[in-house]
Amino acid sequence: MYCKKGVKTVQLYYQKIYRIEDFMEILITGIIIFSIVLFLVNTNNKKKHEFQKSTYLPEVNALDSRLIALSKYYISFSELEVLRPDYEQLYKIVEQFPKRLRQESIFSVFLNVYKDLEKWREKSNQLFIDEELERTQSLLNDIDGKALDLQQREAVIVNEDNTLVLAGAGSGKTLTISAKVKYLVEQLGVQPDEILLLSFTKKSALEMTERIKNKLKIPIEANTFHKLGLNIITSNEGYRPEIMDDLTQVINIYFSRNVLKDQELLSKVLHFYGYYLVIPKDIEGFGDLGEYHEDQSTVDLETLRSKIISFQKEDRKEKRTLKMEQVRSIEEVMIANFLFLNGIEYEYERPYPFTSPNKYKKQYRPDFYLPEYDLYLEHFGITEDERVPWLTPIEAKKYIESMKWKREWHKVNGTTLLETYSYFNRSGMLVEKLGDILRENGVTFKQVDMSELYRKLFIEREEERQFKEFKKLIGTFISLFKSSGFDETKFGDFIDQLQVEKDPLLKERSKLFLSIVEPIYMHYEYHLLMNEAIDFNDMINDATNIVMNYEGELFKYKYIIIDEYQDISMSRYRLIKAIKEKTNSKVLCVGDDWQSIYRFAGSDLQLFINFEKYFGHTKLLRIEQTYRNSQELIDLAGKFIMKNNRQLVKDLKSDKRMQLPVKIFGYSNDSIKALTLAIEEIVESFGEDTDIMIIGRNNFDMEFLFIDNIPKIFKLRYGTEKLVTGLAYRKYPNLKISYSTVHRSKGLEAENVILINLNNHLIGFPNKISDDPILSIVLTDADQFSYAEERRLFYVALTRTKNNIYLIAPDKKTSAFVEELIREHQILFNIVTNEESMRENPNCPHCQSGRLVIRENSTDRTRFLGCSNFPRCDSTLKDVSILSNPIKCTSCGGYMVKRKGPYGEFYGCTNYPSCRNSFDIREVKKTKRTTVKAIF
Repeated sequence: MYCKKGVKTVQLYYQKIYRIEDFMEILITGIIIFSIVLFLVNTNNKKKHEFQKSTYLPEVNALDSRLIALSKYYISFSELEVLRPDYEQLYKIVEQFPKRLRQESIFSVFLNVYKDLEKWREKSNQLFIDEELERTQSLLNDIDGKALDLQQREAVIVNEDNTLVLAGAGSGKTLTISAKVKYLVEQLGVQPDEILLLSFTKKSALEMTERIKNKLKIPIEANTFHKLGLNIITSNEGYRPEIMDDLTQVINIYFSRNVLKDQELLSKVLHFYGYYLVIPKDIEGFGDLGEYHEDQSTVDLETLRSKIISFQKEDRKEKRTLKMEQVRSIEEVMIANFLFLNGIEYEYERPYPFTSPNKYKKQYRPDFYLPEYDLYLEHFGITEDERVPWLTPIEAKKYIESMKWKREWHKVNGTTLLETYSYFNRSGMLVEKLGDILRENGVTFKQVDMSELYRKLFIEREEERQFKEFKKLIGTFISLFKSSGFDETKFGDFIDQLQVEKDPLLKERSKLFLSIVEPIYMHYEYHLLMNEAIDFNDMINDATNIVMNYEGELFKYKYIIIDEYQDISMSRYRLIKAIKEKTNSKVLCVGDDWQSIYRFAGSDLQLFINFEKYFGHTKLLRIEQTYRNSQELIDLAGKFIMKNNRQLVKDLKSDKRMQLPVKIFGYSNDSIKALTLAIEEIVESFGEDTDIMIIGRNNFDMEFLFIDNIPKIFKLRYGTEKLVTGLAYRKYPNLKISYSTVHRSKGLEAENVILINLNNHLIGFPNKISDDPILSIVLTDADQFSYAEERRLFYVALTRTKNNIYLIAPDKKTSAFVEELIREHQILFNIVTNEESMRENPNCPHCQSGRLVIRENSTDRTRFLGCSNFPRCDSTLKDVSILSNPIKCTSCGGYMVKRKGPYGEFYGCTNYPSCRNSFDIREVKKTKRTTVKAIF
C-alpha cells in the first residue's frame, strides 16, 4: 500500500514538472511573440513618426521662413492675421503628435510661436525698432535742421495698420509727420502720390506743405478735408459743385424774418428762451446752499418783463429809473416769465401789508403778488417730503419754520397763499403745475402779442449775447446732425428715443428744442437747394458715397496721414474709412484729445478716444516731450484737464523750468488796470520788444479794451478775420500785442499770454450755453463730465505761452476754473489794482459761499452786513464788527457778537433765538482765538 502511494506521489511530482515546463515554454514563446510584435510596432511607429515628420516638417519650415522674412520689417497686425489661417490646421495636427515628437525642437518652437503669434510679433517688432533706430539715426537727426526725440522716432518707424499718436501741446507734431513722410519715401520706397496727407485748416495744410515740399524736397501737398472732398466730386462727377458756408447767416436771417411769420414757432422760441435756456439743477444735487448760490450766480436772473421795460426806457431815451427786476433763482425766472407770457400782472417781492409782531422778523415780502386777483404766490425750495438737505441743520430748521410761519400768517390775515415747490421742476412739471394752480384759483390767462414781444426782445434792440449763443447752439446742432449723415426723418427718431429719457425736465426741453430746430434745418436745406449748392458737410458726405460706390481703382494710396485728428467729425471719419477700405491703406493719425475744441464745427471726440473701435486694431503711441511750456505749467495744466477721467493719460515732460508760471491778477472793478499791470510786469521781465497774446473766450471779450470811459490805452494796429487782431499799446509802441479768441489761438504761441474776462457767467468762461447737453442727441457718445469742452478750451489757453500766463479775474463772480486753480493748485489770487477786496472777508453764515460786505440802509444810512450773493441770498447781520473780529459759533456756524445781559456783556450767536449758544466775554480775551468752546 505504501509502495502504491509512493509511486503515485512520484507520478504527481513529474506531472507538475511537465506542467511547469509547458508553462515556461508557453511563457517564453509569448515573450518572444510580444517582443516581435513590440519590435514591429516600434518599427511601424518609427516609420509613422518619420512619415509625420517628413510630411509636416516642410510646412513648419515654411512658416519659419515666412516669419523670418517678415521679421526683417515692421510686422503689421493684418499681415499676421493673413498668415494665421494658413497654419491653423497644421497647428491642430502637430498638437496631436506623440509627446516625444512634439518635444522635438522644430515642432516645439512651432507650437509655442503659433499659440501666441501676437506675442511673437511684438518681440519681433521691438527688435526691428531697436535696429531701425540705429540704422536711421543720421536721417532722423536732421529733419529740416532738427533732431527727433526717441518717441518721435518710434512714431516714424512703427508701420502698423492703424496708428494713433497722442501728441501733447508744443511737442512737435508737424516735425514728426514730416519725418514720417521722409522715412516712407526714402527708406521704404513709397511713392509721394501714394501718401494722402490731411489736415483740418488751410493754414496747417500750407505749413505742412511748406515743410515737406519746399524744405524736404518731397513733392507732396497736404490737403484739407474740404479740398479732398471737392477733388473727389469734381474728378468723378465732371463738375465743380457750388459750396456755401452760410449756415450762421441763414439762422440769423431766419430768426429776424421767418420766425415772425410762424406764430407757433415764435411761441416755442419765447417759451424755450423764457423757461429752458438754462437747465435748473436738481436741488438735491447741491451739497450746500453755497453750491446752490454758486450755480445760480452764473445765470441771467432778469425776467422777460424787465428786459422789455428796459428796452422801452432806452427807446424813449429816458434814464432807467425802474430797477432791473432780478429774481433769486432759475425757477423764479420760469414763474415770472410764465406769468408775463400769459398776460398775468404780477409784482415781485411786494411788501406784505401786515406787519408781524415778532421783532426778529424782517419785513415779509412774498415772492409774487397778483394784484388783479389779490393772490400771493410763494415758491419753496423743498423736496416732496419737505426737506432742504443742502442747508445746514439750523438753516434747514429756520427755512421750514419760516415756511410754516408764512402759511399761518396768511391764514391769520385772511389772505390767499398759493404755493409751488422745487420738486415740481424736478419732475418737469413746474410750468404745468403753476398753470393748474392759477386756473383753480380763478386766474384768467390773457392773449399776449408774441410778435411784438419778440420784436422788442430780439430785433429792435441790440441783440442779447445770450440769444446769440442760443443761435450758435442751433448751428452746432445742425452741423453735428449733418455730419452724422442724418436727414429730416431723424427728428422723428429722436423724439421716439426721448421716451426713455428718465429726466422729465430734460425730456420736455429736448422735445421743444427739436421742434424749433427742425423747421430751421428744413429751411436751410431748402436754401441750399434753391441756390443749387451744397455745404461742407454735404460735400464730404457726397464724396464718401462716391468712394463707397466706385467700381475699380479710384486711388492708389498706401498711407493716410492725418494731423490734428482730435478735430475729426463723423462725416470726415466716414470718408477716411471708405478710402481705407478701398485701398487697404495704412492710417496714421496725430492729435491731442486734450485740445479737442471744435465741437461747434462738428468734431466728435469719441472718434478719437475710441479710435480702435472705429478703425480696428491700433498701435497707440505718445509724444510727450514738449518744447513750449515749462514743466511747472505742464504739471498744473495736466492735472486740470485730467479732472475729466475720460481724457487719455499723457505724461508730458519739458526741460524748461519756470517758477510760478500761472499768475492771477485780480481786480474789483478796474479790469483795464489789472491788464495794464500784467503788461508792465511782462515788459519789465522780457523787454519792450517781446510779444504778448491776449486771449478771450468770446469775440466780444475784446470790447472792454475800447469802451469810451477809459483812457485810449489801446488802439487797433491790424485785424484779420481768421486768427488774431493786432493791438498797439500807447506806452510801448514796439510791443507786439495781439488779441485772439481761444479757438483761434489753437496752434499759436507767444512769449507771454494774458487771459481776460474770467467771469462766472452764463456766457463767461466756462460758457454754459455752448456746452449744452442737448448736443448729446447728435454725438456718438456724449461726455457727461460738466463743461468738458470748456475745460479743454481753458487748457488750450493755458498752454499758448512759452513763459507765463496771466489770468485777469474779478474779485466777485470769478470763473469756476480760476477758483479751481486757487482751491486745488494753491495759485494765489492777488488784487493788483489796490481796490478793496472781499475775498478775505468772513463767509456768509447762511449760504457759506458768499462773503460778508458792508451795506448801507438807504433810509436812515445805518450800516449793516449783507451777503455778496445778494439778491440770491438776503441774509443780513446788524453788527459790522464781525468783519474785523469774526468769531464762529461752534454750535451752528453763525457768528458770535457782543450782547448785554443782566450779568454784563457776553457773546451770543447771530442765529438767536434758533441758536442759544453763548460764552463769557472774558474767555475770548483769555484765549485770543477766533473759535472758542461753548459754555452752556
